[in-house]
Amino acid sequence: MRNDKYRTQLYLDEAQYLFLKESAAKYNTSIAGVVRALIDKEMGGAEVVDENDPLFSLATTAVTTGLEDGSLNHDRYLYPSRPVRSSRRGAPPEKGESAR
Repeated sequence: MRNDKYRTQLYLDEAQYLFLKESAAKYNTSIAGVVRALIDKEMGGAEVVDENDPLFSLATTAVTTGLEDGSLNHDRYLYPSRPVRSSRRGAPPEKGESAR
């Protein structure tokens, strides 16, 4: 597969430029990286980032929760309304899940 890159130039109005500049700072990337991510998103090749996803607050809450199994059961704690599935063979059943 070829990995060619093509250089292009864009003219943006002030609002568009400020949006890209702020997005680049927010995600710690370049303006070009933001443009590529937006294009990938429109083409269906990138996952949409939901800023309200509980995963983004994990670092601030993990220290205060006192949970000792967060690395194993993070989905259960982050997304309590989702059904719990054990993906590991031989793993003990989750709370409310029957043994197989």
